[in-house]
Amino acid sequence: METVNIHRQNPPQWFKDADFGIFIHWGPSSVPAFAPVDVDDYAKLMREKPPEYMFQNNPYADWYQNSMRIKGSPAAAYHKEHFGDQPYTAFAEEFKKRAKTVDVEQWADLFQQAGAKYVVVVSKHHDGFVLFDTKVENPKIPGYHLDFDHVGNLAAACRKRGMRFGVYYSSLLDWTFTKKPITSAGGLFLSNDNSKTYCDYCFNQWKEIIDRYHPDVLWGDIGYPTDPRLEELFAYYYAQVPEGVVNDRWGQWPNSLRNPIGRALVTSGAKKMLKENPGKLLDTKYYDFRTLEYTADWQENELYFEVCRGMDKSFGYNRFSRPQDYITAKEVRDIIAEVVPKKGRLLLNAGPDSYGKIPDYQVKILKELGGQAQ
Repeated sequence: METVNIHRQNPPQWFKDADFGIFIHWGPSSVPAFAPVDVDDYAKLMREKPPEYMFQNNPYADWYQNSMRIKGSPAAAYHKEHFGDQPYTAFAEEFKKRAKTVDVEQWADLFQQAGAKYVVVVSKHHDGFVLFDTKVENPKIPGYHLDFDHVGNLAAACRKRGMRFGVYYSSLLDWTFTKKPITSAGGLFLSNDNSKTYCDYCFNQWKEIIDRYHPDVLWGDIGYPTDPRLEELFAYYYAQVPEGVVNDRWGQWPNSLRNPIGRALVTSGAKKMLKENPGKLLDTKYYDFRTLEYTADWQENELYFEVCRGMDKSFGYNRFSRPQDYITAKEVRDIIAEVVPKKGRLLLNAGPDSYGKIPDYQVKILKELGGQAQ
């Protein structure tokens, strides 16, 4: 097998120069668009509350499908009141209709004017819905994807404005393959479908993404299935995109831990890890930069890193976010000023509504970053 050449401490120059990027979380969760707001942000929850509390009261609207599956959670109560027994897949069908109104040229103009050097879009979040017209069909729910190439359209819009373009894909978690909700730290890492069917689906869809979009950033999340082809995937990526970079969320858990004792051990270790550094999920063999979430607390200054966060407490659109939950343009600039000398950059998330409209308060922040009057 070809040896994988990982940049690690020496990523390409474009990434070193990229102090600010835009993340985009958009999908079926933007139809209910709910998460509790009377909780702390992710980093503070992980430091001060047990992970079980975080999953029960998750401030991320993009985790709605998992949250609504947890009995007694705010999302479960909200879903019962507003949607009864309607399955999450119904949101996907509604989203497919509404999404056709999206204007990625308008998005790209806004991101460029805000000073973004790169854009990373979610192509599939944990709910399993794919944001492009994939040829790699979901074996559980055929057609569970957009019928137009949203990712490709956005890539073209960003690149013609001089911004680099990356793709996020949820490798480890896909809730179309699992039914039991994640309620613990061990469950976060070990509740995934690890079958050959899912491993093939994930591997083939990643290769499709690489072939179609040649992403400048390959952004994985949580981890990767226990599939020995991960090194092959990275070798393929670097051959296709020599100046590409990969984040650090590709950890693999051995199958020997997939039992009650193993889950308990992982839960115990993960609680300690998440409390000490909520942004650093796992040590992993493959990465060009480290990934932090809702925190800029990073001490390993020999490594390049990225801070990702929303403009409120959520990545996905939450219709209930309040003004006191919003970050300010000054706070954004302060984060960038803090992390850049330490080899960091900020990936600030935009969470459009189900019609593809970026909420007014997010537009205001982005315009203020670009020095434009609202």
